[in-house]
Amino acid sequence: MADQQPDAFPFPLHPDEFGTSSRQHRLRREQCPLGEVLLPSGDQAHLVVAYEDVAKVLRDRRFSRNLRYPGAPRMVREADMSDHPDAIINHDPPEHGRFRQTIQGAFSPSQEPVWRPVVQRIVDGLLDSIAAAGPPSDLVKDFAGVLPIAVMCALVGVPAEDTGLFQEWTGVFFAVDQASTEERLRANKEFLAYIRAFLDRRRKEPGQDLVDVLVAACDVEQRLSEAELVQMVTALLIGGHENTASTLARGVFTLLRHPGQFAALRDDPALTGPAVEEVLRFEVPSEGAFLRVATEETPLSAGSVQAGRAVQVSIPGANRDPRHFPDPERFDIHRTANPHLTFGLGAHFCPGAPLARLELSLALRGLAERFPGLRLAIAPEDVRYAEGALIHPLLSLPVAW
Repeated sequence: MADQQPDAFPFPLHPDEFGTSSRQHRLRREQCPLGEVLLPSGDQAHLVVAYEDVAKVLRDRRFSRNLRYPGAPRMVREADMSDHPDAIINHDPPEHGRFRQTIQGAFSPSQEPVWRPVVQRIVDGLLDSIAAAGPPSDLVKDFAGVLPIAVMCALVGVPAEDTGLFQEWTGVFFAVDQASTEERLRANKEFLAYIRAFLDRRRKEPGQDLVDVLVAACDVEQRLSEAELVQMVTALLIGGHENTASTLARGVFTLLRHPGQFAALRDDPALTGPAVEEVLRFEVPSEGAFLRVATEETPLSAGSVQAGRAVQVSIPGANRDPRHFPDPERFDIHRTANPHLTFGLGAHFCPGAPLARLELSLALRGLAERFPGLRLAIAPEDVRYAEGALIHPLLSLPVAW
């Protein structure tokens, strides 16, 4: 397989795999665990699929996120998020630590008492609206696609009526098809203009939200430049929406495809935590973490990566590695040991993981309690996923009760 023309990445979706290219990942683990793929930019990259190797790439500082030098490999040729020199995701340690320190306190698990009433209020309001409208309901449009961005906007202090703008912009940012280049440029320009205007308003009328902490880090403590502040707020709103929304919708779909699992969750609130972790393991909506490049030759269990070579890790592949997860293709909310890599590892471990877990927990618990008879309103094979992007969210999820 390694001698053939590299497969195009992201992989095409097959309906019977429900949004995850599990057969392709399994084949690569068995035959070419360090094989190459062809990125949308035309560059080639090693695709790492084994759990052990994915974990090492995520932790090892020899795999860099600095793709801003001439000739660096790219996921897409133009308007890529890797362009921004002021974005936290594009910096390696130790510089990355300066960015991280500005937000780590705000996203500590100790903040859950602050987040919980906000998340619960939004969950309850969305479920009230669904119940009032009656079945059927599209849980993507009416619930999963709204909840995470509404929560993040509430915590940051963005007006609730603007959440729809962020849903549109974030969808464009994760597109990788070449036809979307102009659209990405437009979305990026509009998004940054919005953030700059929003920050100007907050400086004139400060509050006590997360954004005010970041503004102080820039204006008072001088730990962030103005450009870094803009990129930090942008990253919060992007990272706080698309992945969590997609994971929630896909997780509910998987639970409803396994009615016994949904019934167990409904009947036993103690299963909520394990159910969240199994959804996170099994329903990773992204093809993988951000592209990296090796700064020196680095050995992996599947072979060595030469300096200058691009590396793309497959989080879904790692999360279904049979050497770390017994019967990995089985969705099981009773699974105990569940060391999935969905939030990453190392310096770039997702700072929003505690908030995402809380959102998923309250959302799944709320659905199970409010709609104990929840069921799919269409055949599972008729559900469709977005393609042409690094994230594969459900396009819709019709349900009844």
